[in-house]
Amino acid sequence: MSSGESERIAICCVLLDVMKAMGAEDDIEACRHYQSLKGKMNITDSDFEQARSASVLSSLVVLKGMHYNKKMLLALTVCDFYSGYTHVPLNFRIAFETLMNAIEWPISFSEILTISRTE
Repeated sequence: MSSGESERIAICCVLLDVMKAMGAEDDIEACRHYQSLKGKMNITDSDFEQARSASVLSSLVVLKGMHYNKKMLLALTVCDFYSGYTHVPLNFRIAFETLMNAIEWPISFSEILTISRTE
């Protein structure tokens, strides 16, 4: 498996986990930053299918080595999911910051939300 394919599957695995936690498994296309992430990474439906059998923990290891531009697009996409709430629950904010720290992209939810709103 190529590194690009590993990164795509890892991203899809993390996104599936986030969507599952939110009960929004079909809403990925509605996220405005997902379109940029999908285009930059060339994500396909088969990547999501392969990601269903991948481990989130092993995906985080793959994402640690990913380029910072891709990490930012992932962060913005996850932020899109969470910002659908008027008040983002604390557990989602903690999950976001845990994810970002795990992939060595220490950015807070507040910072990414500010960036997201200015784009």
